[in-house]
Amino acid sequence: QRWLLRQAHEILVPWLSQVSRETGIPYARTALRKQKTRWGSCSSLGTISLNVKLLFVEPDLVRYILIHELCHVRHMNHSKRYWKLVSGFYAPYKEAHRRLKDAWRKMPRWAA
Repeated sequence: QRWLLRQAHEILVPWLSQVSRETGIPYARTALRKQKTRWGSCSSLGTISLNVKLLFVEPDLVRYILIHELCHVRHMNHSKRYWKLVSGFYAPYKEAHRRLKDAWRKMPRWAA
């Protein structure tokens, strides 16, 4: 489990920082967690929590999650304005959302 957290810190944290720069949406800090039901979340204080299991998800879907959570820094809901912002950075967000529902099935058992 420590190895998984280290890998997530080395890969996901810099990736989030890069996507933040690309989108121009800053965030306060990052938290890494091993969660059963969420890929990520964003607190009202701008802390973005990422599931370490994202390491086993296809890169384009990880990018979608990073954008999804960063957009919550601006809109803490799933309003039309929120989805318009998401689509400006990741146009095929609806397809990505559908594909993520099956991504849990691809987790290695030892990481589940």
